[in-house]
Amino acid sequence: MRNADRVRPSLLDRLTDHAPGASREGREHRASSARAQRLSVMRDIGWLLNAQGIASAQDIARFPEVAASVLNFGFADLAGKSASNVDIGRIERLMSDAIGAFEPRIVPGTLRVRAMQSDDAAIQHNALAFIVEADLHAHPVPERLYLRTELDLEAGKAKVFEGAIER
Repeated sequence: MRNADRVRPSLLDRLTDHAPGASREGREHRASSARAQRLSVMRDIGWLLNAQGIASAQDIARFPEVAASVLNFGFADLAGKSASNVDIGRIERLMSDAIGAFEPRIVPGTLRVRAMQSDDAAIQHNALAFIVEADLHAHPVPERLYLRTELDLEAGKAKVFEGAIER
């Protein structure tokens, strides 16, 4: 793999000891491919959407610094809501705000979150689906990221898939 095709892994990935018995980490842990970066971002967005920020439990309007701090890492608590009664535009904004605040590998101004057309099966299962598109910082040019997220409103869980993967 050429150096130009390698990107620096996230801090979490760099701090994770993949070989506890080795005295030094291999080169593959200091730099990774664009695909590995996309998978890392996908994993981290999944963690973000499955966490609940403090704003889900408390009104933080008087504390704007808290909204962008790690205390508010997470997404809105949607468990128990009905897919037919939620404000889709509000959820798009909340998801975009959360990803924009806590995913620094996304090039500012390139993030777009939009709801997918719902079908009867999704509503029967009380789930919502969204497309997340953005550019990731990469060398020599940004890499395009396409994710599909599914929010299960019954369980309050999010699943993140690369592209428009059909299950």
